[in-house]
Amino acid sequence: MMIYFTDSDIDRLIEDDLPAGDMTTFLLDLAGMNGSIALIARNPMIACCTEEVVRLYKKVGLEVGYFVPSGTRIQPGEKLIEAKGDASAIHVIWRTGSAMIEFASGIAGRTDKLVNIARKENPGISIAGTRKHPPFVKKMALKALMAGGGVPHRTGLSDTVLIFREHLLFTGGYENLPLVISSVKEKMKERKIVVEAHSMEEALTAAEHGADVVQMDKSTPEIFTECAGRCRAINPRICMIAAGAINDTNAGVYAKAGADVLVTSWMYHAPPADVRAEILKG
Repeated sequence: MMIYFTDSDIDRLIEDDLPAGDMTTFLLDLAGMNGSIALIARNPMIACCTEEVVRLYKKVGLEVGYFVPSGTRIQPGEKLIEAKGDASAIHVIWRTGSAMIEFASGIAGRTDKLVNIARKENPGISIAGTRKHPPFVKKMALKALMAGGGVPHRTGLSDTVLIFREHLLFTGGYENLPLVISSVKEKMKERKIVVEAHSMEEALTAAEHGADVVQMDKSTPEIFTECAGRCRAINPRICMIAAGAINDTNAGVYAKAGADVLVTSWMYHAPPADVRAEILKG
């Protein structure tokens, strides 16, 4: 999965934990001593952001001998990455690297769980992560989402046309939606238009007047099933999204109810994966 981390991104991760040097390593005079570090899984996991941790290690002068690519399924006791070099460099980067892998791998594993639950009911369904990830970790969250088999719903405001109820407050409400859709289609002919709906009436209005995608927010599975059927009767190619409080307890239900896509931020609140750092002298 191609999420590009700039050199500045990597530098900021190091700087965040090292604003003015490593006081402990300096006082213990560890510079010049040789050591090694290996990150080892404590639980089954889907590895993520190992490539970025390799870059972190290399930035501080470590020599990386082995790592597994993001998306690799790992069992307890298996190594994710190993490197060697100056002991002071190992201590500088140890916690940042392991925390990054733990955070991202936790999201990847939870995404994988949701994908498996939903695809048991609908093999063709997509699991899409919202942009409601924690602040300042967009790249890690998106990479982890994709490592677990999900896709981004929106990477940001620039990549899709998604009309919310809050937009329509300023354009005449759902009553004026036909004109809004027509206007947007005229201005941006090559883009699909997604309309959020909160009721059957709103969904049918969107489908009747040219929306390519209807995103049903917090509807019951029963209402979603009926709504999806009626919208597809209007436009057989319409995409139906179920959104709002989607998690591991109801993903299968909404997949069975006829959703093409499940949109959720549930995966972003995963507990971190458990990774052990093995640091040795010499």
